[in-house]
Amino acid sequence: MFCLRWQCNCLLILYRTSNQMNSKTALIFYSVRSTFVKKDIEILSAQFNVLEHDFYTEKKAGILWRFFTQNLFLLKNIWKADLLICEFAAYQSLLPTLYGKLFGKPCLIVVGGTDAHYFPGIGYGNWQKPFLKTFTAISFKLCNHIAPKHKSLMRFDYHYDEHEPEHQGIYERMPHLKTPYTEIPNGYDAGKWKCIAPKKNNTFITVATGLQYSFQQRLKGMDLILGAASTFPDCEFIILGVDDPKVFTGVPANVKLMPPVKNDELVAVFSSCQFYMQLSMAEGFPNSICEAMLCECIPIGSDVFSIPEIIGDSGFVLKKRDIELLKQLISEALSAPNKPELMKKARARISDNYTLTQRNEKLSGLCTSLVNHS
Repeated sequence: MFCLRWQCNCLLILYRTSNQMNSKTALIFYSVRSTFVKKDIEILSAQFNVLEHDFYTEKKAGILWRFFTQNLFLLKNIWKADLLICEFAAYQSLLPTLYGKLFGKPCLIVVGGTDAHYFPGIGYGNWQKPFLKTFTAISFKLCNHIAPKHKSLMRFDYHYDEHEPEHQGIYERMPHLKTPYTEIPNGYDAGKWKCIAPKKNNTFITVATGLQYSFQQRLKGMDLILGAASTFPDCEFIILGVDDPKVFTGVPANVKLMPPVKNDELVAVFSSCQFYMQLSMAEGFPNSICEAMLCECIPIGSDVFSIPEIIGDSGFVLKKRDIELLKQLISEALSAPNKPELMKKARARISDNYTLTQRNEKLSGLCTSLVNHS
């Protein structure tokens, strides 16, 4: 009898220990498995068993099918989930936040940009699309916490383009929202992103995707670059991310259109350029400018959302969306006597303030807190 009781106690101890050692489970939902989504998955994998669901669809007709498959995924996994995480609020965040509320599971929404933006002039942002803004608003109400990549995504006074609404951010669209938020900027690997090649003087580069669409060209400021480039014939302007050069017309001779390159190849491209241009009408927390700054590119950016804070005193900020003002700013940048100092400042700006370790600590800490208080 004693041996049997002893064996039972041992088995009970082993069972409890095994349960304690099992990692908790997090369900993560996204529409595109982008670089920053991959980074967050890597961070979360250190403390969670991460199960992923991809909501990606090229056509609106496929959205209903994605809802169906997402619902099956949730029915299968919600019972073992300790935390639900949505990368951006949109169609893919509605069911996770609803299931989280129904089953008492904490749900976090990482806000990246388009889910906080309202730019009807170019048809950009969740909040100018009737169905999408409804899904976005419901998601923010149902979730337990919001993690914007920059505080300006919650509220921002916008003056860069006079044709777009002056008041931007989630609180401007939902003034009575009670869901708490924690700002968690992106983080970058300064060991990977570093200058590995000599700089070519008077070279400017910008990176963007989706440039086959005219609204995206305007959103990313391509028209400004093309309009200003011919004034500086001794400079080279590189637009990287162009799948089809035919979508651009009237391209000056000193503008080079390059197709997308693999992420690892960007280090060499950035290293060879002297300036990086981020002239977007709207951004959340843009990766390319930060990675270019780590490669010692002097930043030239628009006065929107997180960009001025990212640049700090290491570069130049375009206050208004105006080609003549951009020409003046480019002239100022070219004639700056302290360019070597600005290059070092640009790298230090990112390596000191936006590290992977910092994002890891903040995101992990927030997730732990949400699970512990659920």
